[in-house]
Amino acid sequence: MFRKFSMLGVLLGAALLNAGNVLASDESRQELEAVVEEGGAAQFIAQAYAHAKATVKDTTLEAISKDLRPHDHRFFPDGGGAVPTVLFFHGCSGPTESHEQDWADRLNKAGVGMIAVDSYKGRGIDWQKACNFQAMTPWQRSADIFATVEDVKKDPRVDADQLYLAGFSHGAVSIWAALGQASGKSAPISLTEWPSVDFDQHVQGAFMFYGTCMQPWTVDVDAVMFLGTEDRYIDEQVCQAYESNHPKDAGALDLEIYDGATHTFDHAEPNQANIDAGSVYDAAATEDAWQTMLEMIQAGRKKDGK
Repeated sequence: MFRKFSMLGVLLGAALLNAGNVLASDESRQELEAVVEEGGAAQFIAQAYAHAKATVKDTTLEAISKDLRPHDHRFFPDGGGAVPTVLFFHGCSGPTESHEQDWADRLNKAGVGMIAVDSYKGRGIDWQKACNFQAMTPWQRSADIFATVEDVKKDPRVDADQLYLAGFSHGAVSIWAALGQASGKSAPISLTEWPSVDFDQHVQGAFMFYGTCMQPWTVDVDAVMFLGTEDRYIDEQVCQAYESNHPKDAGALDLEIYDGATHTFDHAEPNQANIDAGSVYDAAATEDAWQTMLEMIQAGRKKDGK
């Protein structure tokens, strides 16, 4: 019934598949399959982007912060002092408490903080519309990343020079969009100008789970993409095709591809939407991803002399 689609010729169109990870019904999934089967993915994305550009109202980082900050979940290790901190961006079905807690436990035990950002609650966003690219597209949601990078500088528990981004599905695509925008100093949808947040001075790495590879980026931020071969919605070959074309002057991009892993493979207690989308917890893949993340964070600490 379900199959994985090859989007090698249309890298940007692959983002559509990411949006389908938790569509509300089998009928919705079949409609998504029809769009791709008919070769309309690139047109779909172009229309979604154009619709967002035409309908999303201009705002400011300050207004975005007011929407986001009351709903942050902040997890920090015991003790004092500023620590490296991961900024955590959920998938299009919204935050899952157990998922956040599992990752926070790992990070805190390693002396790393985590701030989970809820892009929906303060705005009343319907997650199904976000999954269908009808609201909060990644090119708009990337502004949440820039606002958060700026805001966390005010938290004394955060080492603002040792920030890492972690995104899952829609969150991963939003991070990729942010990397592209930071490369060209181009404003996200909803902002009228590039936000001067010194992005690449503060962000040392990016961890993208079951996202996809789109336009090239050149900002000096190392990144890892974690993918599974049994993901119904993301074809790992898209990133494999992109890898050799990744700009040499950009931060490094590594691919970690797990045989047999599904979409949302790191959810030990997946929500119903993820279960319906074929999610199966893969403890071995999750542990390997964690060790990869930890290695980058520890290397950043040594580089920074901390």
